[in-house]
Amino acid sequence: MKIDSKMRRIQQKYRNEISLKNKKGKNAIEVICIIFFIILLIYFGAEFPIIESDYNQFTEIEDFEKRWMTVTRLIDDDIKNSSSEYVGIAIDFKPKPIKIIIKTSLEKLKLNDDDNLNEYINIANEKIMTYIENDSYEIIVTGKNKEEITSKVFTNDS
Repeated sequence: MKIDSKMRRIQQKYRNEISLKNKKGKNAIEVICIIFFIILLIYFGAEFPIIESDYNQFTEIEDFEKRWMTVTRLIDDDIKNSSSEYVGIAIDFKPKPIKIIIKTSLEKLKLNDDDNLNEYINIANEKIMTYIENDSYEIIVTGKNKEEITSKVFTNDS
């Protein structure tokens, strides 16, 4: 009896190994067929509207942000050259309107003259008007403690 049970176990193990090998071969063939089918679709120019619309939407967003980042860099360069109180610039895309935040080392309590603040806003607005069309935006000037000193909302409708 012991010999029969050992033989059965060995035979069952052998059957399981053979069935696993057969399944592996079928899976490989299925994968190869699917890959071949996809390559044929691409080769013959099949269009995938879901993928293309997502790609177009992504590139539009990327292009939109790239334009704003270019303008932000130009504003940064101009204000950096014209003011010693200028610290940096930031941009906030969400929520609308887009916010350009000009950071300064000025203190709100010690401000007597708004000429510098208006100069920052004018420089930023000139650059934006040159490169961006049909967008509304807000230019915010912040002080030393990240407090908002002044802001102005613009609508650029061409």
